[in-house]
Amino acid sequence: MGAVQGVSPWSCHDASAIAMVNWNDPVLLLRNYQTFDKLTHVAGGIYIWEFVTHLDFDWHVLTGARKYRWTYLLYSGCRLSALFAVVTVFTGFDAQYRIKCQAWVVFTFILTYLAFVFASVLIVLRIMAIWECRRLVVIVAWVTWLANTAFYIHSVITARSTWFPEAGFCVILHSIRSRINIIATLVADLVLVTLMLFGLLRWQHAGQFRGVCRFLYNQGLIWIVVVTLAEVPSTVMIVMDLDDPWNLMFQVPELITMAIGATRIYRGLADYTSITELRTLPGNTQKP
Repeated sequence: MGAVQGVSPWSCHDASAIAMVNWNDPVLLLRNYQTFDKLTHVAGGIYIWEFVTHLDFDWHVLTGARKYRWTYLLYSGCRLSALFAVVTVFTGFDAQYRIKCQAWVVFTFILTYLAFVFASVLIVLRIMAIWECRRLVVIVAWVTWLANTAFYIHSVITARSTWFPEAGFCVILHSIRSRINIIATLVADLVLVTLMLFGLLRWQHAGQFRGVCRFLYNQGLIWIVVVTLAEVPSTVMIVMDLDDPWNLMFQVPELITMAIGATRIYRGLADYTSITELRTLPGNTQKP
């Protein structure tokens, strides 16, 4: 290990110091994978707690105590996909014996991206309602969503994994292949949020910026914060391309942050207003 021991890229004051680190050193690679493993378990544990503590919302919908809306299927899809993704990740990391890592990584990617897809659809439907189904905006929103989904599919197809005997778990190979997907996700979410906020500002200029409209605008601002906190760290690390564990380090926290943010925003709107209130807005025929 030699000079690499004790070196942390975050203690360096310039890029040249990072470049001096041998990121292919097996000992350093193992240590980084162990860090990745711990961070993943912390993030996954947070999401499991979040899932369990909000089961009352699901119970109220299923028992009829809360009005059922078809968008609840998207909400549930996001929650369950994220939960199954966490469980699948834990399976690969906590296996006590060699498993079929290629099958593991494919299921992990599918479940992870399903959670992102459901979260994005909720935003697209809200954009349609806010813009009163204006054709150009609807086309832009759905094309953005479809393009991002295509990148997800490509990422699943190209995903590769193998067993790492020194660490005792599956590792994802050639993580740099996900660079374009990570960047595309950030761009797509920013486009969708921008469309939503500009649509709400139209109501402000028309003197309709009150009640549920103001609430949706505040939710839009919150979603920008969620997208930034969740996706920027992953994007920065994949662009820097230090090594596979650092490229992947913040992707599980990204999933958790996005899933929690999307589902909490959905529950917040469900608690704030009813479908009848939304229909009082000019031209609005969409459910929240």
